[in-house]
Amino acid sequence: MSISYRFAKMNARAIEASQNFKQYIAPKKFEYSSLKGLMFVRTFLEKEDNKEVSPKSLDNQARYLGFQKGNDAMLALTLGPILLGATGSFAAVCIILICLYTQFTPSPEPLPVWFIVFVICWNLFFLNFSPILARYILPRREVYFDRLNQTVSFTWSVDNAQKNEHGHATFRFSEIEAFYAKANHSQGHGVTHAMYVAHKDYQNHAGAFSEIRVKDNPQNPNYCRYTWERVVRFMDLSKPLVDSPEIEPFRHLDPLTRDFDKQNNRPEKFWRLMSYKQMQQIEEKLDNDIYRFNFDGAITNPKRWANEEITKPWEKWPIDESLNQPDTMPYWKRLTKTLLRQIAVGV
Repeated sequence: MSISYRFAKMNARAIEASQNFKQYIAPKKFEYSSLKGLMFVRTFLEKEDNKEVSPKSLDNQARYLGFQKGNDAMLALTLGPILLGATGSFAAVCIILICLYTQFTPSPEPLPVWFIVFVICWNLFFLNFSPILARYILPRREVYFDRLNQTVSFTWSVDNAQKNEHGHATFRFSEIEAFYAKANHSQGHGVTHAMYVAHKDYQNHAGAFSEIRVKDNPQNPNYCRYTWERVVRFMDLSKPLVDSPEIEPFRHLDPLTRDFDKQNNRPEKFWRLMSYKQMQQIEEKLDNDIYRFNFDGAITNPKRWANEEITKPWEKWPIDESLNQPDTMPYWKRLTKTLLRQIAVGV
């Protein structure tokens, strides 16, 4: 069955402002374009990100396709301080308004400067510490697929498992199965679907199980089916890698893909030169295709229902220069927005 792949957003400003897209694209793959503001640690991060990725590194997405473990408690250590900082900023604004109001009453309240200073320092500290915490301190909690060796690895302890070159529990891809199930969420999303991967002989390999992160709270199981199709397509050594944005910086590290790109004169930075607005339009269309796609029909009758794979996206979606306009917002406005966001929520 041909793949109908989903696009990740690549605009650097969106990446830095949203946790949702970091699971698809790490900042190291693309040039920073937003203002640094008070994020002083970014100077160090940019230096690290400019280093060439080793073919054996887990960051090589031409070889490894990784998924963060669903419901990982470690996420609270990175997202928790941001939520607390945002809550503190909201409380500080309310306190300031109340204090200003009491100045016009017989008993004015003093402004709790210590609390405001504490909230600002908290946000600025985690603005610079959170990237270090996520990259270098917290253990890597993910399941990843090795295209080269045709294996699946878990970064945590698994019973009766062999270890790969990175010291992680590893099994042959053929020993792993995937499934999805309905899940009730307490955030008001109702019944949604979650995807899981597990060893076929889980009884002898306890721990070889993980929820796979898909589209946020998908009420349509197609997103689970698509995610597994994406895995199967990635592991298919008879074809070059799918031409999608998150893999573009690593295509030259896969021999079959590199030869395909040379033979077809593929532009080296096609996705990275595309405007964010055009990327949104393409993503919305493909996202709708996945939502309506007849997966069951494509399995039983692929000639009728399966979509033809898009192998040359630069021909299907030429870059629209009319959408690739520079940001005309004055520098002082962009800087003010950046500083206010960093002080208020620490991102």
